[in-house]
Amino acid sequence: TNDINGASANINKKSDLLKFYLRNKVNANVPDDAIDPAAEERAKQREARYHSLYRPKFDQNQLGYDIYNCPSTPPDNYPMAWTTVEVLSNWMPHDVTTIPPAYREIYQGLCVFDYTTQYDAALNYRKAELPFIIRNDPNVISTARRWEDNTEYLHNALGDETLFRTERSPINEFMWYRLRGKGMPRGYIKPPNDEINMSYGEWLERALAKDAMALQDEDLFAKVSAMKKRRMQLVTDNKKQDDSLENDDHDQDNSTEEEKLKNWYYFRLTTSLRHASNDPSPEKFVYDELPFLDPRKRSESQFYIVDPSEERGINCRFGMRGVISANHFDMSRNFIMIFGGERRYILGHPNQCKNMALHPIGHPSLRHSKVDWNNPLEWDENPEFKQALVNEVVLHAGDALYLPTAYFHYIVNLSLNYQCNARSGTTHENAKHIRECGFNMG
Repeated sequence: TNDINGASANINKKSDLLKFYLRNKVNANVPDDAIDPAAEERAKQREARYHSLYRPKFDQNQLGYDIYNCPSTPPDNYPMAWTTVEVLSNWMPHDVTTIPPAYREIYQGLCVFDYTTQYDAALNYRKAELPFIIRNDPNVISTARRWEDNTEYLHNALGDETLFRTERSPINEFMWYRLRGKGMPRGYIKPPNDEINMSYGEWLERALAKDAMALQDEDLFAKVSAMKKRRMQLVTDNKKQDDSLENDDHDQDNSTEEEKLKNWYYFRLTTSLRHASNDPSPEKFVYDELPFLDPRKRSESQFYIVDPSEERGINCRFGMRGVISANHFDMSRNFIMIFGGERRYILGHPNQCKNMALHPIGHPSLRHSKVDWNNPLEWDENPEFKQALVNEVVLHAGDALYLPTAYFHYIVNLSLNYQCNARSGTTHENAKHIRECGFNMG
């Protein structure tokens, strides 16, 4: 949800998607009986790995409710929260790689509902505008299996030539900002992240390289090497055909190969309904793949798109291991879904607004915390932040997180991952908390 200037994907070519559609005749609703048994087994192995690595720290006796069997009516103390010092000291944000048999104890206060058996209970929490996780929606799982099981699926669709807006930074922490006019705050220093155009293929290569380095995985190193060789050949071929190609170098990443290895990239695929019928197009591809986020398909999307008249498109952010998005709140409700990999979300109720050490209205990074969550010295400089109450979840493929209006979220990418979210309307039950710390909900 962290977007520098709200620009849509910058598409220079459509040949990649046209080839993909012709080869695959995309059908987003692949029936369960069409799933490869080997892929099913790999999915089970990933699920077992996830549950062994990320374990809730507190049980029903300590929370007062069972996160996997929550009551239909939300408990009075829901969701349980702890101080930022407790949560962050237990697991510092920059520490993203966990190798078995090591595991993480999660300060999880959010309920986890099964779509097939606990739908009505989850609906009660959504109506109460409380955060929760819902899993096991067959349609969501179908997409997650396609995207996660084979990294070439999205690669074949999005290709090596089409360029998309991608955030870039020499450090792994990304801070949203919007520069308007000349009235910058005194002493303002622009964050180091900026935007460039990059192909999905190159982004995937860079993300897999981060995983390979962290895991010291020889197979991943070999894959990255082959992808780089292919990319360099494409560069050479395109240079030879430069006069005949519609080639726009504006805002491409002109960093050296050595610099690119050190950089961090956050891939963006932003879509809107008005372009969803263009064929072939990234917008149509996304809406075909994610019918449960399409307000036109109410039988599939009615749980996730709460107010279709207020839908704001589908926003996908594909993250690489270690990328962090600064803590912030948004002015609308949000459903966040993971279709591959893992992400850690640290969440805070809007009533914690005064404790979040936010940049104020008028600042280029308004609504975002100015504190480095990975630096205890900065916690001490902002004592109110140490008292802020938060909880955390680790989302994996097939998970959907409901985030009500103005809930705080701090995002840590634990591996290469695919995340898409859709917003649908604003609610005002927490408007007083937001107003009390200087923001207007309208």
